[in-house]
Amino acid sequence: MIQIEQQLLFDPSKLTVRLLGGWRLQDCGEEVTASFAMQRLIALLALRGPQRREAVAAQLWPDSPQRQASGSLRELLWRLSQLHPRALERRRDVLSLPAQTQVDVVKLVAGVRVLQHSALPDAEILPLLTAGELLPMWNDEWVEPEREHLRLAQLHGLELLAGHHLLAQRPHNALQAALAAAVGEPLRESAQRTVVRAHLAMGNYSQAVAQYERFADHLDDELGVRPSREFTDLLRQRTRDASDLVSSAR
Repeated sequence: MIQIEQQLLFDPSKLTVRLLGGWRLQDCGEEVTASFAMQRLIALLALRGPQRREAVAAQLWPDSPQRQASGSLRELLWRLSQLHPRALERRRDVLSLPAQTQVDVVKLVAGVRVLQHSALPDAEILPLLTAGELLPMWNDEWVEPEREHLRLAQLHGLELLAGHHLLAQRPHNALQAALAAAVGEPLRESAQRTVVRAHLAMGNYSQAVAQYERFADHLDDELGVRPSREFTDLLRQRTRDASDLVSSAR
């Protein structure tokens, strides 16, 4: 577990690429400025790994003839080598980021994979789960599928984190993680169900019911459907149990 947690930490002495919430490049802890063309090249390699030069050129300049795109890439590589020689590696016709480069999306995916089996400290994983969407406002075709994949990974990770907190009897922490997931996707029942479970664990039955009803109304307005029976039964059973406890205490 210690080794895995350390992998999620950013080492300031290494090259770091951040794509969640916006593009950032840091070298030895210092912010590195780059043209938009350089940002796109580094982001592409960070997301898709080593790429052949012709594949990079085709993705960065999809509307240009191959020869023109190859020329544009050649010029970009020269400028990048002059400004930031540590930012790129070239082996024959394959381009890649240096082997020790830290990429936030890679750490995010690794962290969610760990959460599927065991808990992680909030300080390690929560900043990645709430860092924002991948490269907002970028419209490149190669960004769109990655953006949706990572958005779902963040939502799933928040739910898993909330579940670990519930098991550890930390319902307040669970509520914060679950609410972040519910805000990210209001029609996601699994997130709303976790919010309700957290409220119930804290004894906030009226808030649990209110959360359920808001979700049910929103689901009906948007999709014309009702929450699942599993969700409804969860709320009914827990509130019934609470009523029985109050009655027996009297």
